Amino acid sequence: MSAPDIILKTTPPRLPRNALDRERLLQFLDEMHERTVIAVVAPAGFGKTTLLLQWRRRWMEEQALVAWLGADAQDQPTRFVEGLLQAIRRASGRKAFDIIADQYASGIGQQVEALTALLAEIAQLQAETVLMIDDAERLPAATVHEAIQYLLLNAPANLHVVIGSRTPLPLQTSELAAKSNFAVLKTDDLRLQFDESIEILERRLGPRLDLDLRAKLHDLTEGWPVGLQLAIAKIEREADPSAAIATFSARRESLQDYFVESLFSRLPPHTTDFLVRSAILGHMNAELCEAVTGCADAAGRLDHLILETPIMMVGETSDWVRLHPLARDFLMGRFEQLPAAERVELHVRASRWLASHGRFSEAAGHALAAGDEALAHTYAAQSLWALGTEGKLAEAREWLDRIPPKVLAENVSLRLVAAWVNALGDGNAEALRISLDIANDPATSPRLLWLALRVAGGAAIYADNLGLLPQLLSRWPQLPGLIVDPLYFVAPLNCSALLTLHTGSSADVRTATAKIAAYGRAGSMRLAAASALSITGLSHLRDGHADQAEAVLRPALALAEKEDGRRSTVACLYAAVLAAALLERDQLAAAQALLANRLDVIESSYPDAILTAYRTLVRIALGQGDERRALHSLDSLDALASRRHLPRLQLHGLAERIRIHALAERSDMVGELMPLLDRLAPAFQQEDQLPLLPHYQLGASIARAYAALASHDAASANRQLDTADRLARQLQRTRDGWTVKVLRAVVARQQHADTALASLGEVLSLASLGGNARLLAETHPLAVQMAVELHRNSTGLRIVGRADQPAASPTATLPSTDQMPRQPGLLTAKEAEILKLLQEGLSNKLIARHLDISAETVKWHLKNLFQKLSAGTRRHAVDRARVLGLVVN
Repeated sequence: MSAPDIILKTTPPRLPRNALDRERLLQFLDEMHERTVIAVVAPAGFGKTTLLLQWRRRWMEEQALVAWLGADAQDQPTRFVEGLLQAIRRASGRKAFDIIADQYASGIGQQVEALTALLAEIAQLQAETVLMIDDAERLPAATVHEAIQYLLLNAPANLHVVIGSRTPLPLQTSELAAKSNFAVLKTDDLRLQFDESIEILERRLGPRLDLDLRAKLHDLTEGWPVGLQLAIAKIEREADPSAAIATFSARRESLQDYFVESLFSRLPPHTTDFLVRSAILGHMNAELCEAVTGCADAAGRLDHLILETPIMMVGETSDWVRLHPLARDFLMGRFEQLPAAERVELHVRASRWLASHGRFSEAAGHALAAGDEALAHTYAAQSLWALGTEGKLAEAREWLDRIPPKVLAENVSLRLVAAWVNALGDGNAEALRISLDIANDPATSPRLLWLALRVAGGAAIYADNLGLLPQLLSRWPQLPGLIVDPLYFVAPLNCSALLTLHTGSSADVRTATAKIAAYGRAGSMRLAAASALSITGLSHLRDGHADQAEAVLRPALALAEKEDGRRSTVACLYAAVLAAALLERDQLAAAQALLANRLDVIESSYPDAILTAYRTLVRIALGQGDERRALHSLDSLDALASRRHLPRLQLHGLAERIRIHALAERSDMVGELMPLLDRLAPAFQQEDQLPLLPHYQLGASIARAYAALASHDAASANRQLDTADRLARQLQRTRDGWTVKVLRAVVARQQHADTALASLGEVLSLASLGGNARLLAETHPLAVQMAVELHRNSTGLRIVGRADQPAASPTATLPSTDQMPRQPGLLTAKEAEILKLLQEGLSNKLIARHLDISAETVKWHLKNLFQKLSAGTRRHAVDRARVLGLVVN
C-alpha cells in the first residue's frame, strides 16, 4: 500500500463544526466503553461517522490512544492488516508496529501471525487503546471472516474495537455477548429523537421557526438526520419558512438530487424498478410486493433494501415494513412517469391482494386509484369500523366523505359505524341522534342495540353529556356467546371510568381501567385501551400524583410514537395528559415540546383531554412570562368550546381569564368577566350536564375567590373558598383542594393571621409527596414569597418535590439558605443548585455526577435556566444571575 493511501485511510475525517453532541449516545459510550467490541450499524445518512468521531474525541479526552482506519473493497486480509498496523502506529507513535509491518509485508498468508504480533504489542502498551474501523461493510468477506474475527476474539483487555457499518457484519459474536464484551447501536438508536431535532433546528434556524414548525419538520423527516439537514438547507434559503415547510417535497431541488445520487445511482436497475412499483404501498411485505410487482425474489429485494439503504422503516414485531415518507414521495414521482395502463394494473393487483387479506382501507385506496369508485366505496365501508377503533379517525372521515349517502342510508350497521366515526369529533350531536333512534326502535336486534348504545356512549362522552351515561349503561344488552369483540365488555367500562372520574373516587376509576387493560391493546382495542390509560393518568393528576401520572403515560407514549408516529390519535391523547404531569413537575420546556404540532389532533379528542392540553399550554405561557400567548390560547379554547357546544371548556377558559386578570389587579376587566360566569350556570342544570354541575360550582367559586382577593375583600374570598373546599372534598379532587388551601393561606396572610405560614406548610408537605413543583407558582405570587419565609423558619422542609425521585426526572427540594434565589419563585431549587455549580465552572457531566442525576436531566434544567434568565450561553447565564441577585461573587 502506498504512503498516500496509508495517510488517507488512517486519517479521521473532520468532525462537522455544527455536529450536535447527542448526550444519550455519549452516555451510551460512558456505559459501554469497557466492552471489547462496539458495533454501530445503520444505513447511510444516520450519522455513524460523526458519532465515531465524537466518541474518538471523548476517548482522547480521557487519554486513550485512538486509531482510525477507513475500510474499502480493496482491503484484502494482507492489506487490511497493514492498514491496522499503520493506524496503531500513528496513534501510539511506537516504531514497533513499523517493525511488525516490515516483518510480514511480503508474507502472504501470514495475517494471523501479523495480527498476533500486533495484539501482543498493544497489550504491552499498557494504555487504553481504541481501534475505530469505519465503512466496514465495504470489506471483502475473507477479511471479515479471517482478520476481523481473529482480532475480536483475541483482543487484549486494553483494546476496544469500534466498527461502523451500513449492514451487520457476518461475525461470530455470541461468545463476546455472553461475556458482556459486545454492544451494538442500530438504526433506531441513531434516529434523531424529538429534542435532538429541535436543538439542531434551533441552532441552525434560530427564531425563524417556532416550536410547532420545528416539530412539524421532525415529524416530516421522522428522525432521519440527513433528511433534516436537507430540509434545513432548503429553508435557510427561503424568505417564508412556514411556506417552505408546507411545500417541502422529495421531488424537487436538493432532496431529489440526494435520492438520485445516493439511492438510484447505487442500486441496480432491477432493484430501482422494484422500488418504483412498490412505492404505491403504504405498508409492504414480501408476499404483497411479489403480488404487485411480479418479482419472484421480492423477499430478497426487501432484505437488501433494508440493509443497504436508509429508506425502509422496519417494525420490531412484524414482517411488514414501509418506506420513509420522503423516499416514498420521491419514488411516487417516478411511479407517475410509468405508462397509465401499467399504473392502473399495479393498483388493481394491490387492491385485490389487500382485500383478500382483510386490509380494506388500503384496498379501497388502490381501487380508487385504479378508477373503480364503486369497489372503493365497498371496501371503504368495510374498513370504517377498524379505522375508528384503531384511532385512525382522519382517514375514516375522509372515506366517509366519499361514500355516497345512499349507500349509508340503505345499511343500518354501516350508518351506525359512520355515526361512531363522526361521534369522535365535532359530529357527536348528529351521531347521538342517529344512534338513539336506532336504539329506541323496538325492531332493533340485540347486536345492533349494543352497537347503537356504544355509539351513543361515545357521542355523549365527546359532547360532554355525561348525564346520559347512566341510562345508556343500564340498557347494555346481555349477549352471552354472541359477541367476541372485546369492545362489548370494554365500552361500558370506559364509560363508567370517565363518569366516575367526575363523580366518584379515583380508586374506582383505576379499578375499571385495570379491567380494560386485561383485554390488551391490539386490533379493535387500540383506541379504547388508550382512552382508558389516559383516564388513569387524569385520575392521578386529580389526586395530586403527577409522578404517578408520568410513570403510567411516558412508556405508553414512547411505544405509541414508535408504532404509529407522533401525530397519531393515540400518541396525542397520551401527550395531552403527560404534558400536564410534566407541567406539575416544573418541566415547562418538556411539557411544551410534548404538545408541539399536536394540538389540532388533540382538539378532536374528548373534552377532558382537550381541556388538559389547553390548560397546560396556558400555564406554560404564563410560567414563561408570556401573558399574551396565554390569552391567545384561551381565545382558541373559547372558539373550540363554542363550536362544539362544550360549556365546561367555556367555564374553565373564563375562570382562567379571571384568575390572570385578578392576579394582575385589573379590577375593571375582572368586573366585566364575572357576569359571564353566572350566565353559564343554566347550561349545567340541564339533565345531560348535571354530573358536571358541582364542577361548575367549584370552578366558579375559585374564580370568585381570585376576584375577591384582587379587591382585597378577605371576607368574600373566605366565603368562596369555604364553598370550594366543600366541593373539592365532595368531588374528591385533591389537587384542587390544595389550590384552595394555598389561597386560604394567602387570605390569612393578607389578614396578618399567625396561622398563615403553618397552613401553607401543611399543604406543601402534602404536595411534595406527588412531585408537584408548581403548586405555589400557579396559585398566587404571595404564596411563593410566603414559602421563602417558611423555609427560613423551618430549615429542611421540602416544598417542591421528593428527594427520592428517579434520576431521569428533575428533583427539587428546597435549597439551603445560601443557595436560595433572592427573587422568590424565579428558579426551582434544582435550578439554583445547578446555577451555583455553573458558577464554579463545572461541565454537564460533572454537574450530573455531583448531583447524582442524569446528564439528560442536567440538560433540561439548563434549557429552563437559559430561558428564565434570557441567556444564550453558560457564562451569560451566570452573569445574568449575578445582575438579578441569584448568585454572589
